[in-house]
Amino acid sequence: MLLCAILALPAFAQGRKNVRINEVMVQRDSTGGNGWVEFYNSSYSSTAVEQMFITTLSREQIQNVFEMNKGNKKKPKQILVELCEAQPMDIYEIPRGDERNTKIAPRTHFVMEADGDPKSGTFHMPFVFTQGKDNYIALYDVNGDLVDDVTIPASLKPSESYAIKAEGRLPSILGDGQTEWTVKDGKTIETAITKGNYNIREVNENIEAFHVKDPHGYWIALLAMSVVFSALALLYICFKLFGKFASRNLQTEEKQQSAAPAVAQPVAAPASGDLDGEKMAAICFALYQHLNAHDQESGVLTLTPRDGSTWASKTGLMRELPVIKK
Repeated sequence: MLLCAILALPAFAQGRKNVRINEVMVQRDSTGGNGWVEFYNSSYSSTAVEQMFITTLSREQIQNVFEMNKGNKKKPKQILVELCEAQPMDIYEIPRGDERNTKIAPRTHFVMEADGDPKSGTFHMPFVFTQGKDNYIALYDVNGDLVDDVTIPASLKPSESYAIKAEGRLPSILGDGQTEWTVKDGKTIETAITKGNYNIREVNENIEAFHVKDPHGYWIALLAMSVVFSALALLYICFKLFGKFASRNLQTEEKQQSAAPAVAQPVAAPASGDLDGEKMAAICFALYQHLNAHDQESGVLTLTPRDGSTWASKTGLMRELPVIKK
């Protein structure tokens, strides 16, 4: 069990690194209303986001805090927790204990409210966004690694959201430079604001690209057959080498046995006064012949005929009737 847990740690960490910021709203409408941040689990496995950190502090500020604590050998988690206590309005740790809601299903989302009221629940952050200025938001893992961040432009108007383009590349790798952002105003279907309802596409970009490069499937068929036959050829070579190795070892052992000189077994000399085996056998046979000798027979067989044989008597072959006594 311990080994399984250790092997599962890299997969768990990789799943947390696949959490991405998908859509942000600074102000709900012109009369006010707090904003929100929608996060997206881009991995194909469930991800527990508890104990991850959300902050409005810049990369430089977080890095300076790590540099200041480098000499005291504190772990990044401890540093971030202490930062939460020192600046509770600038950084928020997603608490433990709400596993039912903080365990995000694969390829789905969760929304954090930027209302400045963390007492309202797990998904309420202690800070709010400011309309008319650039707003920065970042997500850190428990080990201090930056998972994702984005700067919302000051030009974003109330009731508009800053989101990843629907036709763009799904967010999966931090800093890949391939994710494009756009402004949604909710006036059309294409620019609809989908808080808590990320438009997950059924089309896989990789499959579509491969379909363009190999429309008839020749290359994929060739690749599949190459893999299968390469595996079979590798197995054949392994078995062939193993058989030769075993045969060579067997021949070596036989040569060693045949080359070794036969060791003559020492024959014990008979003790003085004793007879050897042949003489003893001759004496024993002579005694046996003498003690078990038979009388001389005449060699004549005397046959005495018997009359009334049942084989020749017809009356003897007949069934006898029972005698009825009166």
